[in-house]
Amino acid sequence: MRTKKMTCLVMATAMAASMLAGCSSSDSSQEQTTAAASGEQSAETTTAAASQDSGEKTVITIWSKDRHDATYVQEKIDEYNANNTDNIQVEYSLYTDNYQQAVDMAAQNGELPDILVYQQDVFAKYQGQGQWADLYQFMDDDMKNYFQDVITEGYNELDGKLYFIPTTGTTCRLFYNTEIFERVGIDGPPETMEEMVEDAKLITSQLSGEGIYGFAQNMKSASSGLARSMCVALEAETGDERGYNFAEGAYDFTKWAPELEMWKQLLSEECAFPGCESLDIDPLRTQFAAGKIGMYFGYTHAEPGVYENQFPMDSSKWDVAPIPTVGGERLGKQYYEGTSSYLLNAQSPNLEKAFQVYKDIFTTEDYLIGYYEGGYGVSIIPSVLEKAQPSENFQTKEWLQINEETDALLPKPPHTAFTSGMIVEGEDMYQTCASIYYGDADMESTLQDLTDRYNKAYQDAIANGTGWEIKIDNYDPMNPTME
Repeated sequence: MRTKKMTCLVMATAMAASMLAGCSSSDSSQEQTTAAASGEQSAETTTAAASQDSGEKTVITIWSKDRHDATYVQEKIDEYNANNTDNIQVEYSLYTDNYQQAVDMAAQNGELPDILVYQQDVFAKYQGQGQWADLYQFMDDDMKNYFQDVITEGYNELDGKLYFIPTTGTTCRLFYNTEIFERVGIDGPPETMEEMVEDAKLITSQLSGEGIYGFAQNMKSASSGLARSMCVALEAETGDERGYNFAEGAYDFTKWAPELEMWKQLLSEECAFPGCESLDIDPLRTQFAAGKIGMYFGYTHAEPGVYENQFPMDSSKWDVAPIPTVGGERLGKQYYEGTSSYLLNAQSPNLEKAFQVYKDIFTTEDYLIGYYEGGYGVSIIPSVLEKAQPSENFQTKEWLQINEETDALLPKPPHTAFTSGMIVEGEDMYQTCASIYYGDADMESTLQDLTDRYNKAYQDAIANGTGWEIKIDNYDPMNPTME
């Protein structure tokens, strides 16, 4: 089985997108979801519209965390339920802001679904426990050949086993309201964090009387908010991945101080949308679509579909740019992630049928072309790129594309490589940052303590046999390798 680095697709993606002309009409059907909430958990569960008794049908369950493509996925599932001849009924559940908690609870109780949308933390946490099925055992040669360009050793292929197949790609960018920028006389998106702070202050000072503010981020969850923003900028600024230096084999969070100084200003009342500290991503998107927010950070795979289908917004009123860095410093690439991936529960009593459902719904070229054309993600499948006609956003907004100059697959730091084996005492990196930008924690001592705690947890994991040394000799963050 031939494997390749996914970076080889970057130029093909950009070139194909720029050459394709025209756009397809976006899906305008109403989303068929119903919400069920309990305490702080909220889950939206969607099932086939047909009311017929499933009888002896095999029920295959699918869980997702992605609201932006839920309508499209549900339609494809409904088609499958109506037309498949395998006596299978698919039930699809959408968890919008508690996906990992739902997975953790289900894993503890032995109640995981048959198929799950891939999430890095979920995958890493249970991969070492034999929870995820090897797709190779079910794939024929045609399927292996079709997806060979997105199979990467050390990423989705581990020890000769294939755990997930990404069909689109995503990274993080700065999303900004072009109309607001024009109103206050800002010529273009900021290239440095210093410029971003000044632009946010200008917008807030001039337009807050109209309820318009310069910046917002979904800070209700520090990990969710920072993972798509500050931490990505720090990859470029420092060349480290989540504070980990692969060449030295150690954590160093003290380098985060300049970026956190900028964030203390960005989240102040001089810049930020009121209530950012309790803001979720969808309420933020609602306010952005309403023209109340000048800038925020988001994922390239999700936002185009959100503003086409979920919270409709005139495409001419928003654009996307690289994430600014302090002083414009770029010592490394920022990560991009393969998306539209699915994990199969290896413990499922219906594993073979679950794979058949996964293959018949999510890997067909018709599905993949429709997904790209509908604006739900940027395809990284060569055959799809040749045939699809993507939406206007993907043709005109160049930074929605993965760019080989700024983006790369990055190796996993210890706390991601062996999540359950590395136990950090006290607050994690995200909560610690929150204690700095929303609290009065001392910058220098707090970041040094964070560094010490992560390095101790890392060394303890090695000593206990729950982790291993991760060090890449001569590691170049501008040309990163997986191992």
